[in-house]
Amino acid sequence: MIRSHLTTLACLFALALGSTLPTAASSPPAQDPWKAVEEAIGKGLPKTAIERLDPILEAALASGDYPQAVKALGTKISLEGEIQGERAEERIARLEKTIPDWPEATHPILETVLAQWYWSFFQQNRWRFLQRTRTVEPPGEDILTWDLPRILAEIDAHFSAALADPETLEAIPIASYDSLLEKGTVPDSYRPTLYDFIAHEALRFYQAGEQAGSTVRDAFVLDADSPALGSTEEFLAWEIATTDTASPKLKAALLLQDLLAGLVEAQRLVGNEVIECRAVAVGNGA
Repeated sequence: MIRSHLTTLACLFALALGSTLPTAASSPPAQDPWKAVEEAIGKGLPKTAIERLDPILEAALASGDYPQAVKALGTKISLEGEIQGERAEERIARLEKTIPDWPEATHPILETVLAQWYWSFFQQNRWRFLQRTRTVEPPGEDILTWDLPRILAEIDAHFSAALADPETLEAIPIASYDSLLEKGTVPDSYRPTLYDFIAHEALRFYQAGEQAGSTVRDAFVLDADSPALGSTEEFLAWEIATTDTASPKLKAALLLQDLLAGLVEAQRLVGNEVIECRAVAVGNGA
């Protein structure tokens, strides 16, 4: 089924921002080793939870079960931050430093997690970024000093890194990430691979309304006669010319062209469905 959110990662966002795990309704079966982890968390015993997490993490890495490994890593980082009284931005930095040391095959999903953690941090502190005046000097490494364009650029960089090898991602069935992703109401065939999923997560970011606050002088815009608003054939054949290569609208359009081309070729999306999906991703604040 289509995964509309990173369910487990949403839990990790909550932990990173000082909240708790989901309710028992989403708890794993009793025989699942994660049950012991959740029980420790529920009792307010983060050190015990980490002790129970370590074997899960080690076994997952050893067996190449990277979805489980990513889940364990994110939870561990969040729990360690809770013990040490770390702020959300410090946990983000911890994850960012960890990624280079992990197997390359995990980098796309870890970069996606990192992008989502940054995005979640922004949403929790939106008023700070929206009110901050853009400085002449480039912002430093401290996320607390960043302005709106800087944090949006950081999130963009991680989504771009996650999508850097589309061919490899297209070879990974989305079903292999069932332990991380929430099932929706539409068959997996609509987003059959890890590439499709990450690309749609990136689209949600690129079409966010906050992107309008970081536009440049020669910003890419959609004219009334743009192929983006034409037929499916015109949209897919559109060769976009703009000097604003960092435009979120441009990136949304390019991603959507790629995604729709694959769906149409596989005859998974036709007619009004194509038009509706395109309008949402490109025209709705992208």
